[in-house]
Amino acid sequence: MCTNIEITAKNGEHFWGRTMDLALPMFGEDPEHDLGARGMITTIPAGVDIDSQLANWQADYAAMGIGIGGTHILFDGINEHGLAGDLQVLFESTADTLENIQQRQQVPVMNTEFVTYVLTHFKSVKEIRENYQNFAVVDQPTMLNGHSISFPLHYSFVDESGDGVVLEPVDNGSFKLYDSVGVVTNSPEYNWHTVNLRNYIALNELNIKQPKTYKNGVTLNPIEGGTGYGLTGLPGTYTSPDRLVRSFMVANLMDDFEAEDGIAQLYAAFRPVIIPRGMERNTSEDILSDYTRYWSGYDLKQRKVYIQTGRGLAITAKCLNQTATTISFDEVDTGNYIHEI
Repeated sequence: MCTNIEITAKNGEHFWGRTMDLALPMFGEDPEHDLGARGMITTIPAGVDIDSQLANWQADYAAMGIGIGGTHILFDGINEHGLAGDLQVLFESTADTLENIQQRQQVPVMNTEFVTYVLTHFKSVKEIRENYQNFAVVDQPTMLNGHSISFPLHYSFVDESGDGVVLEPVDNGSFKLYDSVGVVTNSPEYNWHTVNLRNYIALNELNIKQPKTYKNGVTLNPIEGGTGYGLTGLPGTYTSPDRLVRSFMVANLMDDFEAEDGIAQLYAAFRPVIIPRGMERNTSEDILSDYTRYWSGYDLKQRKVYIQTGRGLAITAKCLNQTATTISFDEVDTGNYIHEI
């Protein structure tokens, strides 16, 4: 399970990020369950050939993001034109056979490769809107280090203009497109979430300071001077509907901010949905739990990523290197650095 959030600075610059909530190790944690899918910052230069499991392609644009070391798979990333995007679990997603997709004259894509494919082919969300119907997800698992991996996925993308979309392959592998409201989580389908948001239209950031007297003469005084009353009823679980509502309200009720504070503000918006270890287990016998394996934040103007893993407090940052000529992988710092005074 995952969450992504987009926020906008006073000058119009956009910041976007995601949590990766997963019951699989990514940064050396839980070594007994390691599939060799080490999380790294992956840089893909323009012009390189990408060796796909399905059909190779050449990258039109440089891209960078968080992916699996030694592969071109990106879980989230940004390209040289400021287009960013991610993949997340959606149980309602579908796929189709290669033959059926080709009969429909669509381009088959691997679902784990789709973020990489889009970021290396398109400059903007506008271009995605114009082309998304040309693609469909093929029903093939991803082979990784001898393991067959299959996740049901959907995708979201945002660009420097603030335009954002959600793509969900729910029609025999073909995509439905939805306008993003600036926050994306998991199941159900996105249109359900946007309707559900309307149930919380009365939430606000205003405290209630005055007592209230009711018809029967009873007077109730606000607790703690009224702090937080405007958000009474804000959903608090880690389910995807609750995370979406909570993140939407936090992102839209925060104070306006300067661009120089963008990443700090973005990180603050994610704090209510960063999941500690042990909070989400399928059964009491499960050793692994869904928790936030990493948080990544992107400065779309600077083409820069910041990542913090669930193992430590350190944040690793990198700008997209547009002069690179070969695919490269950078380790993510998992340390616990604290400046003591």
